[in-house]
Amino acid sequence: MTEPPCDSAIPAAPAAASPSPRVPRRLKYVEAILCIGFTLAFLVWTYLSAPGPLAPGDTHRSPAIDALLPTPDAQLRSAAGQLAEAFATLTHPFLILGLIVAGVAYAYTARMRRLSVSLAIAAAGIPTQYLIALYLAHPDPGSTFSDSIAAFDYSYPNAHITAMTLASWVLVTLARAHHRSTMVAAGTVLGYAAVAVTAVSQWYMGLAALSDLVGGFLLGAAFANLALRVGGIDAILTSWVNRRLSRASSEKRAAVIYNPTKFDDLSLLRRRVAAEVRAAGWLPTVWLETTPDDPGRSMARRALEAGVDLVMVAGGDGTVRAVSSELAGTEMPMALIPAGTGNLLARNLSVPLDTDAAIRLALHGRLQPIDMVTCTFDDGEERFVVMAGMGLDAQIMESTDSGLKKVIRSGAYAVAAVQNAVPDPFTATITLDDAPPERRQMVMALMGNVGTITAGMTLFPRAVPTDGMVDLLLANPGKVVDWARLGAQILTGQEMEGFTLTRARKVLIEADRPVPFELDGDTAGSTRTLRAEVQDGALHVVVPR
Repeated sequence: MTEPPCDSAIPAAPAAASPSPRVPRRLKYVEAILCIGFTLAFLVWTYLSAPGPLAPGDTHRSPAIDALLPTPDAQLRSAAGQLAEAFATLTHPFLILGLIVAGVAYAYTARMRRLSVSLAIAAAGIPTQYLIALYLAHPDPGSTFSDSIAAFDYSYPNAHITAMTLASWVLVTLARAHHRSTMVAAGTVLGYAAVAVTAVSQWYMGLAALSDLVGGFLLGAAFANLALRVGGIDAILTSWVNRRLSRASSEKRAAVIYNPTKFDDLSLLRRRVAAEVRAAGWLPTVWLETTPDDPGRSMARRALEAGVDLVMVAGGDGTVRAVSSELAGTEMPMALIPAGTGNLLARNLSVPLDTDAAIRLALHGRLQPIDMVTCTFDDGEERFVVMAGMGLDAQIMESTDSGLKKVIRSGAYAVAAVQNAVPDPFTATITLDDAPPERRQMVMALMGNVGTITAGMTLFPRAVPTDGMVDLLLANPGKVVDWARLGAQILTGQEMEGFTLTRARKVLIEADRPVPFELDGDTAGSTRTLRAEVQDGALHVVVPR
C-alpha cells in the first residue's frame, strides 16, 4: 500500500513523518503588520507634514523636513533636466498602472489566481493616490517642469514614488512566482534602484519635496503589503527565512502527468512544482507527458511501476478521467492541478484553481476516497469520475468549438447549447437497480457522480462523490417553459417539476437507436446501451483539510 502525500494523514505510520519547513511564528502575520504599520505611518506623516484639510495650523506652511533638502532650480534645457524629464515620462504612473493591469491578466491566464488578486489590489493603489492628492490639494514646491507631461497638479503624496514603489513590489513578486532565486535577487536590486532614481528625478525637477516623496513611499508600501496579505502570498521576508531553514529529507517521490496543450509555459510549471517539492523535502519529481493518442492511461501505469507516492494530474477533465481510471482500486493517491476548461472534479472537491495553491495542497492535503462509475456501452467499457450522458449533452460537447474554449472557456458550451436548441428526442428503457424497467421519451439522460458543473451551477443537488450512488436526470423539454425550469434547476440547485431526478447504484439505459454519449465531457461516439455501476471509494484524491 502506498503512503498518502501528507504524513499527518497516516495514522499508522507517524514515524515516517518528514515535516516541511515552517515560517517562524513572529513572521506569520508579517504582511498584515507591515500593512498596518505603513498605513499608520502614512496617516501620521500626512497629518504632520502635508498642507491641506488634515494638517494642523497653517495649511500653507512648508514642513520643516523640506528645508533640510530644498529642491534645486533645475533648468528645462539642461542635459540633467532633460534626462530627468525623460525618466519621469517613462515611469509615468498611468504607464505603470497599465503594466500592472497586464500583470493581472498574465497571472490569471497562468492560473496564479492569488497573484492576480494581489496585483489587482496593487493596481488600485495608483488611483487611490490620485484621489488622496486631489483631496489634500498640495501644490508642488514650484518647478520649471510644471507643464511637463510627467507633472501633476498636486504633489502630496508623490504619484511617481507611489507607483514606482508598487511597480518594484510587482517586479519582485513576479520574480518569486518563477521560483528563481537569481530572478528574485535581480528584481530586488532593480526595484530599490528604480525607487531611488525616481525619487531623485522628482526632487531634481522640483515636482516633489522630501515630505512628498516620503508620503508617496509610505502609501505605496502600505498597498503593496495589503496586496500580499489579501492575495495570500507569503511576504518576501518569509521566503528569505524559508531559504535558511533546513529541509527535512524523505524518500517520497511524486509523479506529474501533464497535458502539454493546457500550459503556455511548461518550464514555469516545472519550476513551481520543483520549488514546492523541494520545500516539502521530497525527492525530484517524475514527469510524464500525455499525447493525443494517450491522454494519460499508460502514463498512470508508468507512475505505478515507478513506485511513486503521489500522482499529480495537471490537465483538464479528460486527463483526470484517463489517469483516475488506471489508478482506481490501487490506493495510489491522486492530486489535481486544474488546467482545463471545466475542472469539474476539482471544483466539486474544493481544490483551488490557482496552480501554486493546488501544488501546495497536493503535498499537504488529506486523502479522501471517492466513488468512480464503470460504464459499459456497445463498443467497450470505461470509467468516469464526474458525469456521463446520452443525447443533448453529448451533442453539445461534440459541437463545442475547441478554439472558442481557449478564448471564452466555459462560455463556449453555452454557445454550443444555443446551436442545439432544437434537439432530436429518443426513446429508451430505464432500469434502476432491481426495479422494473420504465420506457421513456427524452432528449437527454445524464448521470452524475458529482453535483456541480461549469460556472458553479448545480445540476444534481444531492450528488456527492462519496455516497455510493449515481444520480440520474432524464429530460424531455418540449416547450419554452420546460427549458426555463431546467435552467432554473441548474441556476438555483433546487429540484424542479417536469424532470425525472433519481439515484441508484446501477443504471441501465437501452435506447431505440444509437445515441451520442459522453464521459466526463469527452465525446465517446454513439451507443444504444449504457450501463453504469458505482465503485465505492475506488479513487483516493487529495483534498483540502
